[in-house]
Amino acid sequence: MSTRIITDSTCDLPAEFIRRYGIHVIPVGLNLDHRAYQDGVDLSPGDFYRQLPSLQKIPTTAAPATSVIQGAYQRARAADDDVVAIFVAASFSSLYQTAQHAARELSGAQGRQIVVVDSGQLSLGLGWQVLAAAEAAAAGESPDGVLAAVAATRQRLKLYALLDTLEYVRQGGRVNAFTAAVGGLLRIKVDVELTAGQVKPVFKTRTRRKAAEKLADLTHALGPLERLAVLHAHCLEDAQRLADKLASQAPEPPLLVEVCGAVATHVGPKALGVAAVTLAPAA
Repeated sequence: MSTRIITDSTCDLPAEFIRRYGIHVIPVGLNLDHRAYQDGVDLSPGDFYRQLPSLQKIPTTAAPATSVIQGAYQRARAADDDVVAIFVAASFSSLYQTAQHAARELSGAQGRQIVVVDSGQLSLGLGWQVLAAAEAAAAGESPDGVLAAVAATRQRLKLYALLDTLEYVRQGGRVNAFTAAVGGLLRIKVDVELTAGQVKPVFKTRTRRKAAEKLADLTHALGPLERLAVLHAHCLEDAQRLADKLASQAPEPPLLVEVCGAVATHVGPKALGVAAVTLAPAA
């Protein structure tokens, strides 16, 4: 018996990690002007960003159906595997609650566990937790050992983002309408931190350049890192410049990741971010 790791498409983990560890990724639903898609299945990030300028309304996301999540659980259990399922922050999506409901309906099978985890995160903030779980499972850890690896990563995780517009988070209810309105009026660029599912402003400026510099400063202040990814919502040149500034801060060059459509729906186009895991304290 082994432990199967399940997550959702907002994790933004590169395909090489998904394949290497056999991680099962459940696609989040995306609604674009009344057309429904499955994130990363019939709508790639490139297709999403190409359509975005011509949309009449800001896109929305939809949690997968209970039956879809149950299907993923059942396939894992058919292989006699326990399940650790780690999903996007419950404050961003009803997916976590749906996944819990799906697990309760399947509870009771002898010798098999289904554990559902609220990551409190988005994009590689979720993805780094998923990767830690997958590595622990590949090393033969029990579900409890896998959960310990996830918790240890979450405690050392920082996710910062530069939001070029607050309209997307305003419509999603993650900042109050007054803050979003002022930001739009004054063309303010905002650096935020996502922690425990909450978006917290950490820096405001009128220029994108200064906001990007602050993003680099916030990351440098974390000290040496175990893992680092630079995230972007269709602004590759900005992301590459930031990655170059941070290149020496982790053992490996930063991953450069264009976030999926479901994530961009929350943060808006031209968002720039950093997902970092600090070094574990010395034993």
